[in-house]
Amino acid sequence: MIAPPPCHLCRLLYNEKRDLPKLKGETWGDITLRHMTRLLIISRNYWLWMIIALVAMLGVTAATLAGPWLIRSLINTIEEGVIYGTASKSQIINISLMLLLIHIFRPTLRALQVWAAHVAGWGSVAAARKVLYEHLQRLSPKYYASTQTGEIMSRAIHDTSHFETLIAHVIPEAIVSLLTVLGVFIVLFSINVKSAVYTLIPIPLIILTFIFYNRYVRPLFRYAQARLGDLNATLHDNLSGIREIQGFTQEEREAEFIGERIMIHSLAITKAVSISACFHGGIDFFAGLGTVLVILIGGLMALKGQMSIADITGFLLYITSLYEPVTRLNQLNESLQQSLAASDRFFEVLNTEPDIHDTPNAIELKKVKGYIAFVDVDFNYGEDPVLKNINLNIQPGETIALVGPTGVGKTTMANLIPRFYDPNSGSILIDGTDIRNVSLTSLRSHISMVLQDVFLFTGTIAENIAYGSPDATLEQIIKAAVAAEADDFIREMPNGYDTHIGERGVRLSGGQKQRLAIARALLYNAPILILDEATSAVDTKTEAKIAAALERLMVGRTTIVIAHRLSTIRHADRIIVLDKGKIAEEGTHEELMNLGGLYTKLVTVNVSTELSGVRRTP
Repeated sequence: MIAPPPCHLCRLLYNEKRDLPKLKGETWGDITLRHMTRLLIISRNYWLWMIIALVAMLGVTAATLAGPWLIRSLINTIEEGVIYGTASKSQIINISLMLLLIHIFRPTLRALQVWAAHVAGWGSVAAARKVLYEHLQRLSPKYYASTQTGEIMSRAIHDTSHFETLIAHVIPEAIVSLLTVLGVFIVLFSINVKSAVYTLIPIPLIILTFIFYNRYVRPLFRYAQARLGDLNATLHDNLSGIREIQGFTQEEREAEFIGERIMIHSLAITKAVSISACFHGGIDFFAGLGTVLVILIGGLMALKGQMSIADITGFLLYITSLYEPVTRLNQLNESLQQSLAASDRFFEVLNTEPDIHDTPNAIELKKVKGYIAFVDVDFNYGEDPVLKNINLNIQPGETIALVGPTGVGKTTMANLIPRFYDPNSGSILIDGTDIRNVSLTSLRSHISMVLQDVFLFTGTIAENIAYGSPDATLEQIIKAAVAAEADDFIREMPNGYDTHIGERGVRLSGGQKQRLAIARALLYNAPILILDEATSAVDTKTEAKIAAALERLMVGRTTIVIAHRLSTIRHADRIIVLDKGKIAEEGTHEELMNLGGLYTKLVTVNVSTELSGVRRTP
């Protein structure tokens, strides 16, 4: 067994598990072809620009091939004029003018090709990012629970940026180079078949080098990009938790940890480019070998009178035109492998099937009354069950409170209603229709949620209140804010409703965020309302201010309340007590208190903690 390298960072890299795709019988070539095809389909709106670039490339290739031919013709003309006196000045001038036109048109076409290719390249990047984001929106919370945000950002932004290199640089340059190589071979065989055959000797060696390069280097680049994704994910987490890092004085430890992630990526990419450099050197050697063979064979044939000086000169010029694109292809191959490695990671996300999706014949919910039924519902996140055999009927307009010890499944029950998750067995009905047979958009448009962790977007207060109702007028926004007891503090802001609240509402207090969330739910005006710890971030005084707002919000709506305070739940039509994933008790506050069971114990603990100023979830 080979011992790990001695240095600490090298050991980290040595022990990293390589995040390489399983081929499952496919070759890298199969995957590459499929990915390239899918990327072209995604970029279909930019095909015209690709065609323009291709036409310009053909012109550049033709000009490249015509140059040496005209020089060879010029030497032939001069040679004939010196030896036989048959050439004229006009012939030399005409050939020179044709060369001038080539040197005018070639850079012009080259500029057109580069411009069109870049438009197509960045357009393809934009199209790929849009497709990826739309797909990410269809993935359920289960995916985001197991994937770091920084890793997703790395694939959405960094990996897709390689597509510009692929479309604007690698593919055009590769086409030009391949066409040039093909054209040069045709011309060489037309000049002298025997010499042309000798130029083919290094080609199989170059092709074998390319094959081995692609097989060994692409996985290394994919591994390096996976490590970059790890770095981005860790950096995102640390920047999001910078207050905790500073508060617990862990700056030095986190700096060391980030430094290790940086060096792991650095070592991985260094290994990839180092091996790549070895292959570059091999291809350059084989290209030089071809030039040496032409000089040797051509020189010997010239001594025997089998080749003219013009033909040898043309051969040498064309050999330069032959191996220059071969060398360029070698250099492009590194960018190609990086781009293909990025496409592997991009399509890995795009191939992730949403576990929550519409059925083929999903129907649209209309005029929802708000009747909700849980029928024999079981659910588990992993192996351990969270909900077991839940049966519950909620009448339209009824307010149901879910209480119980931490971790018994209260929030899970709420999350099953808008289908953030699906039950493992059983069904959930709204107005008698299984929600799995309803389109997600239609289902969620009839549900408002006010959660414990209120999320506000970077923007103004008015934009956040109207987030679910983008067509709302300012008058409607203000009316909702007044009803949510938020208008007073909003008007005290520097710019009122046009005040920017910062990232995630960082400039607002917890109570202010909660009231904006209530205003947003009021404006959304959905018939089903879910309040998950909606007053957890407010003190008793602030809670009193928004109690009336919550009452107004719940009027005429089917409401599911999860709360930590007795004052929020005691007036519910029914209280559902969960214990160990099952419904343990059910009834009004008075009925459950008379039972003297689990609810009574929870209320006793809750009252004592509220009196002492300590909060605890019932």
